[in-house]
Amino acid sequence: MIDNRAVGKTIATLRQDRNMTQQQLAAALNVSHQAVSKWENGAALPDVQTLMDLTRLFGITMEQLLSGEVPQERMEGKSPLEEPIRDIGNFFNNIVNGIFQTPKADEPAPEDDGAEETTIAEEAPAEAEEAAPEEAPKQPLEIEKLLQMAPFMSRSAVDALLMEHKSELTANDIARFAPFISRECLEKLIQNPETEITWETLQRIAPFLKREMVDRLAKLATEGSRIVKDVANNPNPGEDIGRCLGDMSQTLGKGMEKVVRRAGKLSEDVAREVGNAINSFVESAKGREDRVKALRNAACRRALQDEKWDWLAAHMDEIDDEDLQREIARKANGLGMHDWVLEHMNGYADTRTIDAAIEAGNWSWLGDHVWQFEDEFQEKIALAAAQAENWQWLSTYAEQISLEHCADQVAIAAYRAEAHALALQLAEHCMCKEQLETLANAVVSNDDYDFLSELAPHLTPEYFGRLCVARAQDKNWEAVSRFAAQADHAAVEQMMELAIAEGNFDAIDMLDPLL
Repeated sequence: MIDNRAVGKTIATLRQDRNMTQQQLAAALNVSHQAVSKWENGAALPDVQTLMDLTRLFGITMEQLLSGEVPQERMEGKSPLEEPIRDIGNFFNNIVNGIFQTPKADEPAPEDDGAEETTIAEEAPAEAEEAAPEEAPKQPLEIEKLLQMAPFMSRSAVDALLMEHKSELTANDIARFAPFISRECLEKLIQNPETEITWETLQRIAPFLKREMVDRLAKLATEGSRIVKDVANNPNPGEDIGRCLGDMSQTLGKGMEKVVRRAGKLSEDVAREVGNAINSFVESAKGREDRVKALRNAACRRALQDEKWDWLAAHMDEIDDEDLQREIARKANGLGMHDWVLEHMNGYADTRTIDAAIEAGNWSWLGDHVWQFEDEFQEKIALAAAQAENWQWLSTYAEQISLEHCADQVAIAAYRAEAHALALQLAEHCMCKEQLETLANAVVSNDDYDFLSELAPHLTPEYFGRLCVARAQDKNWEAVSRFAAQADHAAVEQMMELAIAEGNFDAIDMLDPLL
């Protein structure tokens, strides 16, 4: 049986791993953000087509999505420094390995063929070029087959294949591959002068690009230019550290390769200095990343001081400092900008705002925004709605919000107010085993066996076994007869023993077929 909450938790984790908001995921799947909220709260499951789209988007199988058993490497983001540093490390590792393969000082050098010595800057002889085997013609890319395999391949492998065949890709092809490639690769592909980006394509790739890139593409589209080669000539000044390292890695590789090829041998001292240079390079890169982050946060704090709310809204996705986010939300809420906070900060609602809305009975506003609040606020609103006996509101929103810790309290309040339909709705969609039994005990304490019969499909045989044994001990065989068939076998045997000890042959005849 599929666990809605497990699936929802998996979707939420995968979304957060990609730094996507619920609105961005909804846009990528062409659904409403309320639908995404329902999935993540376990109130509903996506339809089959949307499940397929989710597997393609996150690069996992259907079985992994439905079971929640996603490989760890899919759940953890990679540092932008990781691949460039690994490339540099591999390159110099090859250099060091080559040390032990070069001729020693006392070994004869290879015989000279009489040709003049070639300097580092000179090209290889033409004869060597002619002797090289001809390169096999490049095969066209089978796009549909690669799309089917992309969810099971590494990003770097898909990146390499697409970059090799970028001239064969249309804008629609690029949009289809967007969930399975790195942001750097996607930016390079859409900056290809031959690639045309329309509004429809831009909407599909926007969740996977930086906000600045989306802004420039949208501006070009607004101006009527469908070809985005101008974007490539206007690079983002805050380029990703990883891309800088990658370029520097290639530069280092080309230069060092020539030197090593001509020198023939590296001493241990030189190798050690190379290692120290690499360490210094990596540390300086990390330091630069920290400085860039600090400068961005400083810019946001200055914007907060000057109350530049439009600027903050445009750069909110770049802020990963939770203290700064709380500071922004606190000031905005203090100025009464609650809708701004809800729109741009995805749930940093001030509890005072919620209390004021509850006190004023502004249930329409609460209904519009409740799905954006943190779970504890959603539960607080649900309990307040129960206290206000606003059963209609709860019936409308109960399946969209988190009631993990209070579903039984709300259901009992609804039952006691004779809002039985809502109590059954909560029992079916929002309550765990323990909460169901809490509600059932409240019903039994009221001797309301008719309503207990309606709850029966959601209760376990063990629960009915305990209930029937307790009623048999009280000699309430009428209640036993109503639920004995739903009790577990061990409880039926225990009730039979009680009936025999009591000499109650009507009860014995009733229980005998159940043994």
